[in-house]
Amino acid sequence: MKNSLARYGAFLFSATAARAAGILITSLTFPYLVRVLGVKTYGLWSYVVAVCAVLDLIADPGITTFITRHVAAHRLEATDLLADYFVLRACGAGLGVVVVLAVAHWEPRTDVALLLRLFGIGLLFVNLVSADHFLTALESFHVRSLLSVVQQIFYAAVIFLTVRHPSDVVWIPVAILGSSLLAAIAGWIMLFRLGLAVRLKLRPARWRQILVPSFHYAGSSLMSNVYHRSGHVLVRWFLGDYALGLYAAATRLVDLLCGFITTIIHVLMPRLALDSHSLPVLKRTTRQVLAATAAVAIPISFGLFATADRLVPWVLGASFLPAVALVKWLSPYVVTASAASLWAGTVLYALGRHRAYFAATIGGAISGIVFYLVLIPAFGLTGAGVAFVLAELVVATIAFAMLPRELHDLWRNPMIGAALASAAFMAIFVRVASVYLVPLPWLICGGVLIYVATCGWYARKWFSRHLRPA
Repeated sequence: MKNSLARYGAFLFSATAARAAGILITSLTFPYLVRVLGVKTYGLWSYVVAVCAVLDLIADPGITTFITRHVAAHRLEATDLLADYFVLRACGAGLGVVVVLAVAHWEPRTDVALLLRLFGIGLLFVNLVSADHFLTALESFHVRSLLSVVQQIFYAAVIFLTVRHPSDVVWIPVAILGSSLLAAIAGWIMLFRLGLAVRLKLRPARWRQILVPSFHYAGSSLMSNVYHRSGHVLVRWFLGDYALGLYAAATRLVDLLCGFITTIIHVLMPRLALDSHSLPVLKRTTRQVLAATAAVAIPISFGLFATADRLVPWVLGASFLPAVALVKWLSPYVVTASAASLWAGTVLYALGRHRAYFAATIGGAISGIVFYLVLIPAFGLTGAGVAFVLAELVVATIAFAMLPRELHDLWRNPMIGAALASAAFMAIFVRVASVYLVPLPWLICGGVLIYVATCGWYARKWFSRHLRPA
């Protein structure tokens, strides 16, 4: 037990450090881009990203998701499927190119059509050769973390050297695709050294074994993109390009913050996949993952709400001041998205319950579309933000209901109550300190210290019981 805690603690430290470095780099590139591109151009670029993310599902209908779990559960024994995996993915990529060209052909704006062709086709190829999912499945988090930081540095360098005007938006996909390709090449070199081998032996008879669960995962990914990305399309449709820019920047900001929580979840996914053969062991691991998730997600949500009026102009610039209220409405997303990622994207996924995973995301997609169509015309950007949050809440609720009965008491976790009480105390401190115009970096540091001290006091019994060396 002690060695396991040390091992996964090292993994978590490595992944979190890489994520922190990525956030630091993004904290430079993201504000720079929104300032240089302006509200409308940044909104259009986000629209291109949203469309390409949906179209990429045609090229990869859940096949990578299936293989990742298979390798995580069986490790190097699963390499006999890799040749079939690459053949199926290549066929999907070819079909994806055709669809991207068709969508770009019908796009009325020539600049958006160019971005769709450049980024859409490039993304299909880069995702085909990506090594990230295999590094994760084999728990090579140190290697993946290093590659992630190098990729972010390369991306930032290209952005700062080339993007000086809204017309330079074409360099953004070049930076993303170029840095991703270099990381993929380095990743495969490391995988080969770890013993992962692609045996050039095709077995078409096994393609059904791959495709049936993959289509369920593809449907889940499609539904996830529907409730996560359709807001961009519908905001542009109902409210115009300027509102789209505000919405895209605000949702990107909360997504970046949510990345801290998903790092914890992704690090422990392979462990959950291995533990899925024993429900008692899985329950113990999931309880610890839930505690860590609650301890990070809840204070970030409270802190975002408490500091939005100062954080938004500080990060995005004065032109995005109209997005302050939207960011406040979006702050619960950090909690709802983390819960959805944990229950649907991690626990159900680790258990191999692809139908339950699919059902949860279908519920999110249907409710999300309904929320968007009702709330955006009625409440504008505020309605879009509320719909964004509620769609994730529906996914989390359905996924939790479909867990094995033995896991249904996991919500009785004392860390949830400790995190809520400590985060509320922290938010009160931040609001009071804001009245005295304390500089934002000091305000954030003070809030973090207050939360850690208060949460540690509340949760000291839980820590002593669950983290005592065996």
